Amino acid sequence: MGLAPNHPECDAAPFEGDPRDDHGWARYNAQYWLQDYRGFLEFFFEQCVNEPHSTKQVEDAIGWALQTTPETLIDATRGLAIPRDEPFRETCRRVRCPTLVIHGDRDAVRPLAQGAALARETGGQLVTLAGSGHMPLTRDPVKVNLLLRQFIAAASRGERARC
Repeated sequence: MGLAPNHPECDAAPFEGDPRDDHGWARYNAQYWLQDYRGFLEFFFEQCVNEPHSTKQVEDAIGWALQTTPETLIDATRGLAIPRDEPFRETCRRVRCPTLVIHGDRDAVRPLAQGAALARETGGQLVTLAGSGHMPLTRDPVKVNLLLRQFIAAASRGERARC
């Protein structure tokens, strides 16, 4: 994301080129996706939904991801690396609408520091969900939807939500 450091293990292997191995975040690699797309998805979504008793959420996410191809995901990931006309921090600072960042404190994909930095740079509000991973909506949809409802209602009244 560029606003705060990533988890070191997530950046340990290159996205392009021959994957060094087939373990951990080394699977976040274009060639690996072409060789074992399902294996990557299984690993990735186990990181995204790392809360206990999340088998159903992981299986659902894999099923949805299998509705596209590794080539499409590779192209989308490469697109994220295309240089921008302005740094991401500057883009964030141009946000003028109310912003809510919901971030789990057990997120194994993006550190909480990145969520905090995004909220700070957009002038937004950070809500940290204790015990949640990268996809809190899948494990605690009621809590997330209530936070969204409260935030939207407060924003429509021109006030800051108390989440």
